[in-house]
Amino acid sequence: NGFVQNLTYDDIFSTPCARNQYAPLPSINKSSIFSFIGSGDSSLCSDLVRERLNQSICTLTTCSFDNVYQPVPISPSTKFIAISAWYTTFNNLAPNISLSPNKDGNYDFNSVNFNQIQTAIAAICRQPWSDLLQPDKYRPFLCFNSMYHWTLLQHGYSMRDENLKNFHIVKSINSNEIGWTLGYMINQTNSIDPEFRPKRLITKDEFGGLLFLCSFFLIVSAIITIIAMMRYKRRRDY
Repeated sequence: NGFVQNLTYDDIFSTPCARNQYAPLPSINKSSIFSFIGSGDSSLCSDLVRERLNQSICTLTTCSFDNVYQPVPISPSTKFIAISAWYTTFNNLAPNISLSPNKDGNYDFNSVNFNQIQTAIAAICRQPWSDLLQPDKYRPFLCFNSMYHWTLLQHGYSMRDENLKNFHIVKSINSNEIGWTLGYMINQTNSIDPEFRPKRLITKDEFGGLLFLCSFFLIVSAIITIIAMMRYKRRRDY
């Protein structure tokens, strides 16, 4: 609340988002300075984020947003892991929920619900900027980033409190720190055309059959070996 950010014409309109219907009007002076003043209104922020997660159109059985298929509701047993920017943002929000990371620096949400998180976000948004003594460069955007992340889960993906029990925000896995590159590679892998994706060499049923045959022949071989050794021993005794 009360944070002021001054941006130039190029700061705003040279970004990839400022294209097509969002392109600037020719009448705007390119030497203009645009001042953005934080209001601290978390409800308005939430409404604006929800508008971007368009759920008004769904030509499929169920959708998340922007007409993208997603099963709704999400099974409580489905596991979710958030990394990178999610961790950076929530690590600054967590003290307002009295939630501490585990020994690996990761966050579990077994004892937290959406209402508690939204209450903490609202408090962050209302906080007067003048009260912050030494804010880092990410602090001005903590309100919006937190609101976007958790509105995306609750409104965009229709997650419920029971889904949080299998939701984790992680810094490291097996002592290896996880960064944005993992998410990028997963996203790029999903973008590969199906015809170029590596195909499964055998099915699960075929694998099970091969495993059974291998086990069968191994057992038979062991039996034959034991019989041969017993016969050899008898001959030696005679």
